[in-house]
Amino acid sequence: MASELSEIESFLKATAPFDRLGDEELRAIVRKITVRYYRSGDEILRSGEHNDFLFVVRSGAVELRLAGDELTARLERGGCFAFPSLLRGGEVRNTTTALEDTLCYLLPADDFHALRESSQGFRDYFADSEQERIRSAVRDLKRNRSQSLEQITIGSLVPHREPVSCSPNLSIADAASLMSDRDVSTLAVCSEGRLKGIFTDKDLRNRVVAMRRSLDAPISEVMTPSPLTLPEGASLSEAMGMMAAGGFRHIPALGPTGELRAILSATDILAHLGDSAIDTGMLVSNSATAEALIAASKQIPEGFARMEAGGFHAEHTMRFTSALGEAVHRRAAQLAEAELGPPPVPYALLAFGSLARGEQLVGSDQDNGIVMDDAVDGAGREYFAALGARVSDILDDAGYVYCNGGIMAMNADQRLTVGEWQDRYSRWISDPDEDSILRATIFFDMRAVHGSAELAANLRGPVLEQAKSSPLFVSYLARDAQRSRVPLGIFRNLVLEKSADGEKVFDAKAQAILPVIDIARSLALSEGIAAVGTLERLDALADAGKMARGDAESLKDAFLLVNELRIAHQAAQVRAGIAPDNRIAPANLSPLERDYLKDAFSVVRSGLESLKRNLAGGIA
Repeated sequence: MASELSEIESFLKATAPFDRLGDEELRAIVRKITVRYYRSGDEILRSGEHNDFLFVVRSGAVELRLAGDELTARLERGGCFAFPSLLRGGEVRNTTTALEDTLCYLLPADDFHALRESSQGFRDYFADSEQERIRSAVRDLKRNRSQSLEQITIGSLVPHREPVSCSPNLSIADAASLMSDRDVSTLAVCSEGRLKGIFTDKDLRNRVVAMRRSLDAPISEVMTPSPLTLPEGASLSEAMGMMAAGGFRHIPALGPTGELRAILSATDILAHLGDSAIDTGMLVSNSATAEALIAASKQIPEGFARMEAGGFHAEHTMRFTSALGEAVHRRAAQLAEAELGPPPVPYALLAFGSLARGEQLVGSDQDNGIVMDDAVDGAGREYFAALGARVSDILDDAGYVYCNGGIMAMNADQRLTVGEWQDRYSRWISDPDEDSILRATIFFDMRAVHGSAELAANLRGPVLEQAKSSPLFVSYLARDAQRSRVPLGIFRNLVLEKSADGEKVFDAKAQAILPVIDIARSLALSEGIAAVGTLERLDALADAGKMARGDAESLKDAFLLVNELRIAHQAAQVRAGIAPDNRIAPANLSPLERDYLKDAFSVVRSGLESLKRNLAGGIA
């Protein structure tokens, strides 16, 4: 008897959700377990009967048929069934039959409900829907992380610290004396209580001493005017992303009426987190040569791995990695301009795809282009051809490898005027076909990362309006999304491929993440929503009443869950010196993670089906 109890305990300890129970709680449950054996073909439960047990498959396999007819699931070792009947009071809806000789562990209903009351993990696992289980999984992952950057605000990190300030008319000499007397490296320049600019030790070196400016000149002539700011209630995550992308170390924090409340420094953040993302951003921004930029960029994968090890959530890791990628692209363009001379007309360097969405991880190729002012002439086009080639070459050396699809500023069809870009988008939208849509979807995730943001806005505004007015184009987008092969069989089994070394894997990006991106993009463009990021698009759709809030949250949770696993996978590869990829082996995940993955895939598949019904005319 003791050996049998020990065997049951060992099995349940490695089986979700019993693996969430404490040792004493598990031992108590083991004594309540009944063991039953069923021969192949035996009917275990019949639809319409009353059930009083949770069933766990110890060995063998079973199948469930709704009302005894429609096949709904096949379960093997470790699978749990009959819990929906317990949640609804005992009524059985699925007839369950043993597919082969099967051994089951049975837990009485009273003990099942007692565990749901005492164990949050056990309760979450047996939630009423896969959406709730995914939400529970995301909560668990966040709860287990050591950082919570969305919950830490600027105001809480630098509370009640009145910044040292001066008027714009104060002389440089007096401003430097004030900074020395108050032992600060940053001086706020204010007029009538409103921030006009900031002046730092770096400005003193670069704009005063190095330029041999008169110390009697007013501070307003050498300050950084109209600096980027954040409200004091903004999260630490947002501040870090702004610093990493901009390559600066100070952000003024404003109160509810726009008054200056504090100046957050990178030192404040580093003291709190010990993170290197901001330092890497500074190295990138301050790179004096292409070689220095390339060297700084090579630190990004290591920083990515440290963020994962330090407990950063998926949305934070994507945000910071994208911010650093944006900084590299911007600096590459600035260095190219320094080599070639100032641009002949206004232009913008555009990022497409994951960088534009703020969802980039490591190992990404480059997807970029250039939009030029319509006034550009032939000589100007030659300048931008040289600029685009130089930017693409620098990025390739920096780890953002050449795009296999040719979506790079080095190629002529990616360097167009505003009017030419608008004509190109107009052709895609007004006369869509499967081939052009397949190649064009990435262009609808677009953002300026350097140069004239106004040019990019002049391009994007009409594109959104035209897309919203073209149901045929949107239907092609929705059909293109159906190309994704969600790796989940009709019996909730994982449908996997074999890698080169024979390991069974799935492509996390292609088979789980891109479908959510496609769903969010198609629906957002159909409504003329300007948001570019996937999570922001889903939120905007829910806010506008164009998607049920629960559906939007479920897709967000599925997106974040798979990205959490993808980030952990890539970080482990970086630490091992392996080029990061997206091919995850479920065998390396815990049983609970595999169950959560199945829930996520089910949500994604439902989202694709809904997209097909609503926008693709029910066809794919």
